[in-house]
Amino acid sequence: MKFCDVTMAYNAKSGGIKTYIDEKRRYLRDNTDYEHLLIIPGARDRVRRSGRTTTVTIKSPLLPGQSEYRFFLSPAKIRQVLLEEQPDFIELGSYYTESWAAFSYRRRRRESGADCVMGAYFHTDVAKAYVAAPLRAAAHNWLQDFSEALANSVEKIAEVAASGTEKYMRYVFTHCDLAFAASPSQAERLREYGVEDANIVPMGVDLRLFNPRRRSADIRASLGADPSTTVLMYAGRLCAEKRILTIVRAFEALPAHMRAQLWMMGDGPQRSDAEAAGARNPNIRVLNYEGDRARLAELLASADIYVSAGPFETFGLSVIEAQACGLPVVGVDAGALRERVPNGLGYLGPVDDADAMAANIVRAAKERVALGARARAHIAERFGWSRALGNLLAAYEAKLADRDFSASSPSGASNQAAARAAN
Repeated sequence: MKFCDVTMAYNAKSGGIKTYIDEKRRYLRDNTDYEHLLIIPGARDRVRRSGRTTTVTIKSPLLPGQSEYRFFLSPAKIRQVLLEEQPDFIELGSYYTESWAAFSYRRRRRESGADCVMGAYFHTDVAKAYVAAPLRAAAHNWLQDFSEALANSVEKIAEVAASGTEKYMRYVFTHCDLAFAASPSQAERLREYGVEDANIVPMGVDLRLFNPRRRSADIRASLGADPSTTVLMYAGRLCAEKRILTIVRAFEALPAHMRAQLWMMGDGPQRSDAEAAGARNPNIRVLNYEGDRARLAELLASADIYVSAGPFETFGLSVIEAQACGLPVVGVDAGALRERVPNGLGYLGPVDDADAMAANIVRAAKERVALGARARAHIAERFGWSRALGNLLAAYEAKLADRDFSASSPSGASNQAAARAAN
């Protein structure tokens, strides 16, 4: 059997989606005899094979304003790869031209008498984060002072564009065989799109890797933090959707007597803004994207509080990795952070309110040890990759077994998957 992921959100410097797919590949390698195929856009056409894994890169243009993320321009190339590789399962991690290539392949495969089960994972709330939010920001930040009428017009355009995006997403998700969401709140968001019965499959964390024992005085000292310094950390894309400038403003609003540092790790279109803040304030350290997961775990464990200001998180993988390292979280009362940070694990405040975030950082710093210990225990009890990915694979295999194309379904597949998920 062969499982295929198709996404434009996987590259050398991407975050949660890359981790999810890498962990899926590891799970399939260690627990099944499946092959795994990954189709992604890149700077040139390329095929890399290693054991039972294959990565196909299709030459694609960069997205405007991006240095890493690319857009699949040719669905025909994706379809050709699928026809050559013949996967049994396809999961969409992005939903544009790749969707139509996958639909076409599934139709051809079923016409041939075999089958293919397609799923879509709701990694990103495209309508809110990438359509409505940028247009509304433009209306408020650029046009309000110039022309209130023009700003109001852009607000209306944002509503229409978001509604159209939701309709498109509904079409893609409802024409797949399975829909997945990482949390109950995101399953509810899919219901708002018009997508019912999404399977809730949370992401996980490697509890041995992301562990408080990785805390390092040497790492802290190398970045200028002594034992009395309260280190705040953010790891992720440096972009407007993540509200990284709200984090900067919150840090700048901390009391003068508080000895604090802010470590901001990652890459993205607002990295230059973060670096400018670091040039103004030597206690703001902008760190390069860290592809070494062990090094990332050491940095997280060596910080004191994790900060996240983005209101559009669909799960918050970096948040649970920080919690697994024993960090309390200060974030915003929106998106998946409402589920990731229940009472007793940190503090949430209003979106885009730097002063409220600063006040919550001060509160969390006073209770850091107790909050962090509870956060670690919470994650250890609830999140693990084996359980999550076992449940994901069980859903695909059960759907395949339920269909009429019994010749393509291995005997006992759904029972085997259920057994793996239970272990």
